Amino acid sequence: MEHLDDYTAACPKCDRNRYLIDCDRDFTRATICEECFDECPACDGQEYQYVRDERGYEIAQQCPVCGALNRRIRAFNEAAIPRRHRDATLENFKTSAPGDGGKKGEPIGNLNRVRFRLYNWVKGFTPGERGFLLHGHVGTGKTHLLAGTIRHLALEKGISAQFVEFTHLLSELRQQFDQGRGETSILAPIIDIPVLAIDELGKGRNTNWQLSIIDEIISKRYNRSLTTLFTTNYPLDEASSPSGDSTSGDFHHSASTQTLEQRVGARVYSRLFDMADFVEIEAPDYRRR
Repeated sequence: MEHLDDYTAACPKCDRNRYLIDCDRDFTRATICEECFDECPACDGQEYQYVRDERGYEIAQQCPVCGALNRRIRAFNEAAIPRRHRDATLENFKTSAPGDGGKKGEPIGNLNRVRFRLYNWVKGFTPGERGFLLHGHVGTGKTHLLAGTIRHLALEKGISAQFVEFTHLLSELRQQFDQGRGETSILAPIIDIPVLAIDELGKGRNTNWQLSIIDEIISKRYNRSLTTLFTTNYPLDEASSPSGDSTSGDFHHSASTQTLEQRVGARVYSRLFDMADFVEIEAPDYRRR
């Protein structure tokens, strides 16, 4: 079968990825590397080729050279990864101490084990697979890991996915509701996407309307067995919150006195256990490091 590398040499500009990463005003975007080619030599830029099937009929099929690349780029651009996380990958996630001195190269908490676990998950991913929920205190790299996971699914596998920050999602939905759009048309893209990544679950004003929206999204995705990924800064139980009696060490401190269950409600919290593996990140705040 023809492959992109059969037509293009090693490219120092894109490092043989055949795409370049840039940003628009808010989101990260990918484009085909024109240093490799500005028009696919296998299909003259049509993205399909005519072939004969076993009956001798001429049919159109996706170009094996550029078709898959264009599909992956489209999936990545539709994933809406924030520009702040333009360079976030699982491979470049830092798990050991930088700088000079005796601590250089020492592992930071359990970051290496978490990254390895997510790397194996994304490599073997198939649509409908059980997701994960990253929890731990602020500044431990949860959003980087989430963005890196979505980047790999979309850009390397061509899987339709979307990254959403919890409070931004609620704000956008509220605005659309106020404009008179129906609930079904507003929520359908979020509910139906094969992989949805919700960053900072539980953050916000926690109004009854917000709770009803997250319940609607989680319940329908749960019933359809769609993969959903989460991060949260909220502790899972009162023992690990600042007001609790935890003696488990500095890695478990949280900025909130409320638990995740209190923030999203018992019904949603219960379903999270069926939808995702809970992965605790134990590391100090990198912003303070």
